[in-house]
Amino acid sequence: MIILLNILSLLNIVLFFILQILLIRLFGASFEVDAYYLSIGIIQFINANFTGFLTDLYIPVYNDINVKNREESEKFTGALFVLMVILGIFLSLFVFIIAPYIVKLFASGFPVDKIAFSTKLLRILSASILFSSLSSAINSTLNANLFMLRTYSAGLITPIFNLIAFLFFTKTYGIQAIIYSSVFGSMVSFSVLFFYLLRNIGLRISNPFIQPDISSLLKQNISIRAGNLVYFLKDPITTNTLSFFPTGYITLYTYANSIFNVLFTVINSPILQTFYVKISNLISKRANEELRYILSYTIKSNILLFITALMFIVLISKETFSFLFALKITTSQLTILYNLFLAFIPFYFIMSFEIPLVNFTFAMREGRKVLQISLFFIILYCLFLVAGIRLLGVYIIPVAMSLAQLRSATAYARFVNKNLAVIDSSIIESIVKFAIFVSLLISLNVIFGNYFYYKFLFNLLLISAWFLFTRKDTMYTLQVIIKKGEIK
Repeated sequence: MIILLNILSLLNIVLFFILQILLIRLFGASFEVDAYYLSIGIIQFINANFTGFLTDLYIPVYNDINVKNREESEKFTGALFVLMVILGIFLSLFVFIIAPYIVKLFASGFPVDKIAFSTKLLRILSASILFSSLSSAINSTLNANLFMLRTYSAGLITPIFNLIAFLFFTKTYGIQAIIYSSVFGSMVSFSVLFFYLLRNIGLRISNPFIQPDISSLLKQNISIRAGNLVYFLKDPITTNTLSFFPTGYITLYTYANSIFNVLFTVINSPILQTFYVKISNLISKRANEELRYILSYTIKSNILLFITALMFIVLISKETFSFLFALKITTSQLTILYNLFLAFIPFYFIMSFEIPLVNFTFAMREGRKVLQISLFFIILYCLFLVAGIRLLGVYIIPVAMSLAQLRSATAYARFVNKNLAVIDSSIIESIVKFAIFVSLLISLNVIFGNYFYYKFLFNLLLISAWFLFTRKDTMYTLQVIIKKGEIK
């Protein structure tokens, strides 16, 4: 059942949030926390972009091979594993050696002491790149076989180690204790996944340099990975922009953005991962009717679950921020955090219906289109940043992201529909109706943000109207996520 993945994701996020709350209560919005989030962000950027050169299209290629010959699929996985070992070792050493320059690239506005501390944390974290690279290959193989319960369970290991490190070692070693625990957690997580793979699927170590399917995978992956790399340039552009703001802005931005990352991880990621595996099999069969059905319920379920969870979070968000962080964050910083949170809503709403379309483009192996759309996104994002930073200050970052992302979503929709004709009027109507609710949600909380009673009342009315409006879709979505037999 997909709902089990949601529960495991929720546990992961609960552990994550507990750590974030403890961090802010102990260190506040300080330069140590800024450095911590910067170093974590750099490692995530490297893992997402460089290991993706081998894993972006792995699932559709693996499925093609596995259908024809199970033994060849094991050799294919083994060859990928060897390549990941080589890539992981190289990246770990590379990041360790040039860490100061990477920090300056991501945060050119940092003073010397902040760069030095960030470099120290980044060098510690560089060891985790090897284990994260190997885990990504194993996760892709397990997900392709729908062994998702195991991959989601393994995701709890690092947060647990982070909390243990905070509770027992931060008084002695400071925030570095959490960094060390992240490295150890990635190593343990890899070990668990590796032995599970050997026992349930199998792995045949083979030479990747003579494996034709690996060569084919790399050729197809290059343009898609280049597109993703261009898209994720928004991260260093964003941190560079924030580095010129006062101390603490990176932390405030990270907290506001993390809330939505958390929401997506819990609510949307399980649905999207099963969706990608399914369409990877169906596209090659040109099963357009089934693809249209899967796309329709995935987009509607994604948006429905996202907005439902969001409304309850918005209802108490400002008061919750004040209760959790008031001891270490000033009133003006709390206001910035809350406003950033509201400003991110349109961006993630757009993502909720764009990602299924991106998955279609990936499954069709249309890397050139991904690269083209990503180039337009990053150009527009930079132009919006430059044009609006004096007028909107730090809030231009989520606004610029939303405007650029809307153009990308439109481009993906046109491309997918041109090739597969899977987007019908009901999908568009649903997106428009849901967008109206999102607009009302943001407007009410901007207008009544400082008046708790009125804000609470209007949000309750909006939530009631939402459930009356979407009761049929809600029941259907619940049936989808509790359906048995798909996930192992």
